[in-house]
Amino acid sequence: MGQIFHLPSWLRLGVRQKIALVLASTLVVTLTLSTLVTLRSQKAQILEETHRRGAELSQVIAQNLANSVVGYNYHAVEMVGRELLKNDDIDYVRVESAKGNTMAELGARPDLGPNRVTFSQDIRLNDQTVGKLYLGLSTQRIVAQLESQQQASFLQQFLVILTIMAVEFVALSYIIVRPLGIITRTLSTGADTGSAPHTIPIASKDEFGALASQFNALHAELDEAHRAMKSRVDWANEELKAANERLTAQAEALTQANADLQHLSITDPLTGLYNRRHFEKLMENEVQLSIGNDETNSIILIDIDRFKTVNSDYGHTVGDNVLRAVADTINAHLRHSDVACRYGGDEFFVLCRRATIANAVSFADELQHAITDTPLKVDGVEISISLSVGVATIPGVQPVRTADDFFRCADLALSESKRRGDNQVTHFCMLNKERRAAFHA
Repeated sequence: MGQIFHLPSWLRLGVRQKIALVLASTLVVTLTLSTLVTLRSQKAQILEETHRRGAELSQVIAQNLANSVVGYNYHAVEMVGRELLKNDDIDYVRVESAKGNTMAELGARPDLGPNRVTFSQDIRLNDQTVGKLYLGLSTQRIVAQLESQQQASFLQQFLVILTIMAVEFVALSYIIVRPLGIITRTLSTGADTGSAPHTIPIASKDEFGALASQFNALHAELDEAHRAMKSRVDWANEELKAANERLTAQAEALTQANADLQHLSITDPLTGLYNRRHFEKLMENEVQLSIGNDETNSIILIDIDRFKTVNSDYGHTVGDNVLRAVADTINAHLRHSDVACRYGGDEFFVLCRRATIANAVSFADELQHAITDTPLKVDGVEISISLSVGVATIPGVQPVRTADDFFRCADLALSESKRRGDNQVTHFCMLNKERRAAFHA
């Protein structure tokens, strides 16, 4: 018969050792699974919060960039991008115009590394999409933090398990009925009341007394840790609140700076109307849209007659105030869709969207009478001025393909008003063939 294999005596486990081993194994599995589930839940919550805040951040930034994108202000867009990259979690910014042109691209491309999240957001102004923002966030810091927490949690659980195993082996070596009864009743009281367990009322000098003492000490440490954690959470909340307030203040300052920069880049500092550069860019788009959609648009070119005489008779300060007064009158007569600019010196341009020849000429007559019929009161002095006005409309008698063509039609009409003796309103279609022929000269 075969020999029966017997384990060495030091490998054979008694009842108490088996109970301790079962309890220890259960603790290892339970605490490990609990730790994994908790960490995964925390990771999912943190990543979800990262995605939510990234979406909100990209929306706020898109709103702040709207005016800069519309004005093709590449410098302002790049400045905003550089400020954003100073944030540790933002590593990529790209801004595109409505035509798909890249206005700024900063940072590492989001397809060049792991732990990256990219958000895209339409840049909208007045319910129109004027561009697109791509914002790349790095989750590397969050992932590293979670990994560190995971390692610390496993180490902590390992130490707790070792402590509990040692206590179990010592306690199971002696009489355990009475101490276990006390422990059971103590734990049951806490379970019945739904509160944390009370301290174990065992003051003996044996192992159960030591177990009770350790449990009570752990209970006190947990209470202290709970209070300390609550204090740290409160402090973190205050820090987060302060950081949010600082971020809000910075966002408001950035918004104001963008608004000031946008205002300075497109307006004439003397009159407050749009400047020539902005108006020419605007007209390039308007002319192409008008031609492409077969829509009617008109422009009005206004020139103050003999303005040099005003400067020589009253001084340049009064002359500047006359320009402001004329600009204010023009601005007061504009429709909601009209756009006015100071084109240079004593010349003003007005874009009248969807205005026919009759509408544009009527508006020009009304504007001329509003300024010339009553002397302007400037610095306590009444000054009479007159205006020469040139009007052009597309589509019209002369094919127009560019904004420069459109401007030239209005300029030729203005020249005709000057030729007829100033203080006149002339539309390009009113010119005879010989005058219109100057368009090709």
